[in-house]
Amino acid sequence: MTDIAYEYECALTGVVADGGDPSDDDGLGDLPVGWTRVQLSRRQFNPKWVLIQQVKQGMIHGMLEQTPDAPEFQRYALSLQVEAQFHSLEGDTPMYLPDLEEVVYISGAEEITESLNQVRSALGLDPLPEGDEEEEIVEEGTGAPPADEETDDGGGQEEPAQVEEAQAV
Repeated sequence: MTDIAYEYECALTGVVADGGDPSDDDGLGDLPVGWTRVQLSRRQFNPKWVLIQQVKQGMIHGMLEQTPDAPEFQRYALSLQVEAQFHSLEGDTPMYLPDLEEVVYISGAEEITESLNQVRSALGLDPLPEGDEEEEIVEEGTGAPPADEETDDGGGQEEPAQVEEAQAV
């Protein structure tokens, strides 16, 4: 591993934080705990390809205006002629630009939780758990009971559904 830590900047608040402990387990590298990584992928038409289509249509339109009384097969033949002229150029020009990807980071600061939840809601995602809920989730994941609950030392068995839920977390 390298000793260089990535510096993360929150896209909403501008808060800057150094990377945390690197981990390959979750695919997030050294993203600080509590921060969110948002990856946006966008597809766009290649402007050069769009221009080629516009030039072709302009040429076909111009030719058809010069021969308004041409039978349908002649109109089709003119279209084929223009298509053939641009075939090689179109073949070398991709229709879409390479996928445009942006990655932004959002800090885990409490002051932006509401904003982050609004974004998540707009994307159809569940809101992030708030303070107390998050602690319960962490405690459930470790198998330890929440700090405010007492354990039952009666030697009773846990319900199978609870065991499966704890293992899933």
